[in-house]
Amino acid sequence: MAKISCNIDAFRHSDKPYQYAFKVLSELGFDAVEPEALDGRCIYTIYHFCPMISLEDDPLEVKKLASDYGLEISCLSAHTSLLNTEYGTRYLRRAIKFADKLGAPIVNTSEGPKPPGMSDDDAFNLIKYTLDETLKVAKNYGIKVTVEPHGEYTTNIQGLRKILSLVDSEWLGVNFDTGNVYLSGNDPVQTLKGVVEKVIYVHVKDVGGALLEERGKVTGTPVGVAVGRGNVDIKGCVSALKEAGYDGVYSIEAAEKDLKESLQYLRAIV
Repeated sequence: MAKISCNIDAFRHSDKPYQYAFKVLSELGFDAVEPEALDGRCIYTIYHFCPMISLEDDPLEVKKLASDYGLEISCLSAHTSLLNTEYGTRYLRRAIKFADKLGAPIVNTSEGPKPPGMSDDDAFNLIKYTLDETLKVAKNYGIKVTVEPHGEYTTNIQGLRKILSLVDSEWLGVNFDTGNVYLSGNDPVQTLKGVVEKVIYVHVKDVGGALLEERGKVTGTPVGVAVGRGNVDIKGCVSALKEAGYDGVYSIEAAEKDLKESLQYLRAIV
């Protein structure tokens, strides 16, 4: 049976710490959790109003808490900008070392917003540099790095393939986000089929309601509606993954109030 995880961003508006999120996910019956890494601290994490985990925290303590709740760590979300060679490289390298101690086999990121006036050639050169430097560390620690559809390059087949072609590394793959691709105006099933051989992690996100008005105008959103209630062809995506032999984790991205319904829907089709 496929394992189902949840991106901790589901609790971003709950004003609770990650300890609360772990407890809720365990009670709902999730198999795993996908923490998000904060490089440093902010007032909300200090006063326990934010579910993000700081890279200043003790990863072994976080790992133990997850284990106590019967949860695996499926991935560490470490979104930065691959276009920022200085900060992006430093942050991802720290995240990989943290993930090693945390027991997370994957670190997830994306390209970030392209600065105005930057050419595509310059952008891809910067992305290549950041990936080259990051994947050296990933290889040493045995951690996979995934690029998630979340920007103008990664939410379409051509852009994703271009980024994947920049480096020749078994440590680089795709974290396919069903909702972000749909929001960008592209077809999630067809886009998925175009890169499915490189998919090693999946964000299951559905899009509906007011978010539909943003389709074609944006390239991503943190969470969507309850999985199965929106316009994204979730069943089609799951079928394409199964046909390709995908045996990785499905990580739900929905608000806390929609997690139970989302989990029930996804369990029935994976």
